[in-house]
Amino acid sequence: MRLAMGTGMPRLMMKLLLKAASIAALAAAAAQADVVLDETNLVGLPSAAAPAKYSFTAATAQALTLTLADFATPAAFGSLQVAVTLGDKLVGSAMVEAATHEATVAIPAAAGDYAVNVIGTPDSTAGYGGFGVCVAPATSSCPTGGIAAYSFSGILFTPATPSTIPSSALNTSFKSTASGTYSVTITDDAFPAPLSTTTPLVGGIFLGSTQMGANLAAGTTQVTLAAGKTYTLIVAAVADANLKAGLYGIRITDPSGAAVFDRTQPVGTLPASTIVDHSTAQALSLKLSDFDYPAPLAHVGVAATEGSRALAQLTLPGALSNIPAATGSIEIWQYAVAGALPGVYQVNLTSGTASLYSATPVVNPAAASGSTAYAFAATLPSAGAYNLLVTDFQFPSALQSIAATVAQNGTVLMQSANGGFTAPAQGVVIVVVDAQPPPSGSGIFDVTVQTSGASPQILLDQTQVVGGQFTTQTVNLGTSGAYSAALTDLAFPATFKELATVISKGATVLGKVYGSGTFQLSGTPGQYLVTTVATPGSQNYGLYSLRLASSVPTVSLAASPSTVTAGATSTLTWSSTNANACTASGGAGWTGSQATSGTLAVVVSAAETLMLTCTGPGGSATQSVTVTATPAPSGGGGGSLNFGLLAALAALALARRRPVHGSG
Repeated sequence: MRLAMGTGMPRLMMKLLLKAASIAALAAAAAQADVVLDETNLVGLPSAAAPAKYSFTAATAQALTLTLADFATPAAFGSLQVAVTLGDKLVGSAMVEAATHEATVAIPAAAGDYAVNVIGTPDSTAGYGGFGVCVAPATSSCPTGGIAAYSFSGILFTPATPSTIPSSALNTSFKSTASGTYSVTITDDAFPAPLSTTTPLVGGIFLGSTQMGANLAAGTTQVTLAAGKTYTLIVAAVADANLKAGLYGIRITDPSGAAVFDRTQPVGTLPASTIVDHSTAQALSLKLSDFDYPAPLAHVGVAATEGSRALAQLTLPGALSNIPAATGSIEIWQYAVAGALPGVYQVNLTSGTASLYSATPVVNPAAASGSTAYAFAATLPSAGAYNLLVTDFQFPSALQSIAATVAQNGTVLMQSANGGFTAPAQGVVIVVVDAQPPPSGSGIFDVTVQTSGASPQILLDQTQVVGGQFTTQTVNLGTSGAYSAALTDLAFPATFKELATVISKGATVLGKVYGSGTFQLSGTPGQYLVTTVATPGSQNYGLYSLRLASSVPTVSLAASPSTVTAGATSTLTWSSTNANACTASGGAGWTGSQATSGTLAVVVSAAETLMLTCTGPGGSATQSVTVTATPAPSGGGGGSLNFGLLAALAALALARRRPVHGSG
């Protein structure tokens, strides 16, 4: 059977197709929220081996297979596990089997950012163990089919106990320039103390598995190398048994005297350096100050290096001037240890009159010390009136007690009942908070120092967790609107003993969640603190995800009545959430910009699909409603028929048709 189709039908179909495409595009836009934070974090107890984390990005969707191998070198792990996440989702996990020393994870086909998390318990005698992760297409196998960019290897170390001397290993590479004799010079910077003499520094240069020349040691060693080769450099150093921190420089020069490797290396507990740019050849000045409040630090020191060359160091408060330095990068190394109470120190590095580096770090006692005092430092722009706010968030649990003092130059400043204080001079003030933890679990408090007045400026905003492991990070919200925060315990290898997140600004809590869950918050442009308490359970590790994004808009649109006579009106009623602008379309009286909520009567001439699209920081959302129209009645009179009248009219018509005869 053949169907006839009028010209109006294809046009209607085209309109429907275009409208469907428009709705699909808007729906896709709705999913594109403004993501502020999207991360997974693997946390281990201090007594557990620090976990290893590696990430890779899959540009296209491809099913993969991950193989985790225990190298059993120097001994097999007691346990070895891996978890794979895609964005903030756990996509697979596995434990190495003792018989095969391997575990596999099937990774579903999806493009995106993957993270590979490895945890394990090294052999108790060896104290460390090596592992390898190979990722290959699901249609292939490792190691021959492995994707090099997605694969890696590593070592897990059992944490050093207080009686163990910490050590550090340098494992890197350099490329030779010419054939001949190279000079390798290793210098102990003796900061904050000389390296161990019981276990001397030792190293070597390797090409593949072949060592080139003799072992490296402190001083200068000559090594013969070939041109254009990439050599492996390995150096092991042991720190001072008391301070457990050290620093040394290593410089390798080619036969012409040009440096092919020039670096300073930290050992043990010495933190990583801060790098500053020295753009002029002016002499440097270095100053170290201990504020001695609430107590002097047990140890404090600072050193400056340039490549492998030591420029200056202070192991006691003091100052050095006229330090010669070339232009380029300068590394600043800091070492500080608190006693029974917190301490605060300051470092200043200047070049002529220009400041290259200035910092006022706070050093709190070690977690195992049992101290309940915490110190915070704020820099005031001038003398005058300020406010100190110390707030117990009472989350996850309320603290037993909390009290605070503020001091400048060692003198405690008087505070009013609302925390107001007057600083006699500009510069650093130190806030000391004594916080007693909850009877069980942990608690969070915030310290805010701000200017006085109706519109205070925040100079310090810092949170602190008492009684648990935590992280704090600052996030910036770029737009006003509603945001959604989601915390998820990914339960690898087990659920957390305690997991909680709070988002705050100053003393104000905007939202919080305990365990896994989602909460909404209303934000304005500015900086906010995200504090997460994450204390692993009995298996020593925990994995969680945290996502903060602007909330996606929602739209509601209704028409009353939904069927009208053509030319009559229908009243549209609409509302939206998380939106700052709406646009109407689909009808002659329903078009253009609209408020985010309201009512409007529109004239409907024919059946119409009316649409409303609302947008906000979290994307767009669309709602539509169809109003049908029935034809209006046709024109002309009406009424019942009078049959008597019809008969009379018929008789008259017949009479008129008869001929007229004249008289005879």
